[in-house]
Amino acid sequence: MCRLLSITLLLVATVCSSLTYAQEVVFEDRFEGTLQPGWFWMRENTGTRRIVNNALEILTEPFSGGEARNALVRPLNFFNWQNDRFESSYRIETECSFVGKPKAQHQQCGVYWIRNDRVIFKLVFENIDGRTYVFPGKTPVSSPGGRLRLTVTGQKVIAEFCGQDDPSFRKVYEGRMNCQPNDKISLQCWNGPQGNGQEQWARFLYFRVERLD
Repeated sequence: MCRLLSITLLLVATVCSSLTYAQEVVFEDRFEGTLQPGWFWMRENTGTRRIVNNALEILTEPFSGGEARNALVRPLNFFNWQNDRFESSYRIETECSFVGKPKAQHQQCGVYWIRNDRVIFKLVFENIDGRTYVFPGKTPVSSPGGRLRLTVTGQKVIAEFCGQDDPSFRKVYEGRMNCQPNDKISLQCWNGPQGNGQEQWARFLYFRVERLD
């Protein structure tokens, strides 16, 4: 009986071990006073961004000409592009929200995948007709933000979110991502309200990249 119990426990431990990801944080920025090395700004506007109370805040300016102001960008240099990107898994995660109730149609903030300075994929909170949704998927949420994460394994990407009132992450998209060596990841906000007194900020609490084995 003891031998059978030992074998059973060993099998359970083996199964649990095979289902558990070992995580290594390869980059993290908690916006504690200044940015960590490796970031750069696209279309920088220094007067409309700030780091306050351990958070990065960016003014959500009107979006025009296919470009967003103050896009915070970093290369995907945590990949070993010769081999690693086809075998390893990486999780890219941030927490962001609108500061106050969104005012403008399609106002949004989140994480964006960039190629040749253009967005090819995004995971965002977006305001439509006075309600907040997560895209892709147009999933309604009751809070003005929360956590967003992309898990990239080889050429596959899974997009998930966790609202401020949600107990766990929910998947909203799974598909292929044809990763390229010059791709970048970015924190951005779009489609802010126009006019004096209408300004509205987006807040990012952290950005983290983990390698999953």
